[in-house]
This record gives sequence, structure tokens and C-alpha cells, in this order.
Amino acid sequence: MIKVQNLHKHFGGFHAVDGASLEIESGSITGLIGPNGAGKTTLFNVIAGVLAPTSGGVLMNGEDITGLAPHKLFSKGLLRTFQIAHEFSSMSCRENLMMVPANQSGETLWNTWFGRKRIANEERALAAKADEVLEFLTIDHLRDHKAGQVSGGQKKAVRAGPHDDGRCKNCVSG
Repeated sequence: MIKVQNLHKHFGGFHAVDGASLEIESGSITGLIGPNGAGKTTLFNVIAGVLAPTSGGVLMNGEDITGLAPHKLFSKGLLRTFQIAHEFSSMSCRENLMMVPANQSGETLWNTWFGRKRIANEERALAAKADEVLEFLTIDHLRDHKAGQVSGGQKKAVRAGPHDDGRCKNCVSG
């Protein structure tokens, strides 16, 4: 699913990532361990498009995604999550999940005036998808709880949420 090929990331004379190669198969759980300063976060940031590599490449499902911006990777189903969740604490877990998909109809002023039916239909579909994700994560009992009041692990699940097409299997966590 993800293939990193001879990846390098240099900051001046400092080689934060120096020839990293790895493969992550679909459905697998892969860990990356090492001491502080070993380049783990830099590697995640290069894979997730936060940083451009000095050289090397990243493939996802055979497609070269090297250097693509995070928002472009998001639309392809790749998302970097963070160790510390940043939820919308005053909103419910369900509402947080509904915020994730990009390009929602309600994001444009024109649609708020003339596309109310489309927005309502889209919100119903997003709510159903959010409920499905909450159930899959076995935290559906937290649906209406304020996201700021749930545990750290539950917050990470709420912020990762469904992508444009509901996929969560391609998340990169760092």
C-alpha cells in the first residue's frame, strides 16, 4: 500500500532521514521505533507531504505521491494524525467526525442561500457515516458526548475520522 524508496531529508548538512526504505502492506500494522532524534517524525512528515524529501520517493498503491501537499494526499485517503489530539472540544464526537470531509456544500455562501436541500441531504449522509465510524471504533456510546470530555485515545479516533470516501485504513500516525 505504501512504499518508501531510498528516502532522504536533509536540513543543511544534517541528514534527518538518510536512505530510508520500507513497505507497508494493506491491512498490516507497522511500527517504527527508535530513539529521540532518529528521524521518525521527519519520515512521517515526508510521507504525509508536510516536508518535501531531498531525494527518494513515496508510492501509495503504486502511484508516486512524493512531495504532494497534505490536502492532496487527504483526498487520496492518506492522513497524518498526531500524538496529541486537537478536537473541537465543545462539539460532540459525532459533530467532530462530520467536520472531516473537505468540500462540503455548506462551506460556500452561495450554497447556504440556494442549496439548503443539498446541504441537509449531505449532512444526513455525513451523520450516518459518522455513526458508522463511531460504531466501528466501538465508541458509539460517546456519540453525543463533548469531544473535550473523552479520553486521549478516543480523541485521536474522533479527529482521524472518515475521509472523503470513508477510508481510515491509510492513516499515517506519528
